[in-house]
Amino acid sequence: MAIKVPKGSGSKLGRTETVSIRLDPRLNYLCELAARSQRRTKSSFIESMLAEQIQTLVINKWRDVPYGESETFGSMADVLWHVRESQRLVSLALVAPELMTFEEQHVWSLIEENGYFWLGRWEKEKWKYSIGLNKIIRERVDEYWNDILAVAAGEKNTESLPVISQKSAKPEPEEPQDIDSEIPF
Repeated sequence: MAIKVPKGSGSKLGRTETVSIRLDPRLNYLCELAARSQRRTKSSFIESMLAEQIQTLVINKWRDVPYGESETFGSMADVLWHVRESQRLVSLALVAPELMTFEEQHVWSLIEENGYFWLGRWEKEKWKYSIGLNKIIRERVDEYWNDILAVAAGEKNTESLPVISQKSAKPEPEEPQDIDSEIPF
């Protein structure tokens, strides 16, 4: 089945978001002149300038990171962007938690504090899990996304979210098992 994407007026690319911005008269005029100099519309000029800034703007400028290890929004675009809101929130929380809104932090805390959403292992009848980009079970977050949002909004209680217990189905192991490895008897 083909998905129809509405075309923007006068554009060959389908646009899905419209953003209104306020510019002071001087900046607006200079923006118009800069756009003319490149034979572009003002919107096309602004879009290209934003894309350029995204490539060079450092994500974690407030966080202490080793010199030379700062990532830009452009370099992390494939990690940060996803079509599903749940996956965008997970990636943002793991890559740049300092950029989360209060509401996003509240939703994230429900995911972060629930072992059901994380790879881990049983240790002395307790589920031990670690948090990281490659440790989250994204399918489970998607499956319970509406419930997570409802709990965060106060519409449901936390008991509506799944829990890990030894009686429940055991989550995936932290490390994949090598099928050729010896199994002790």
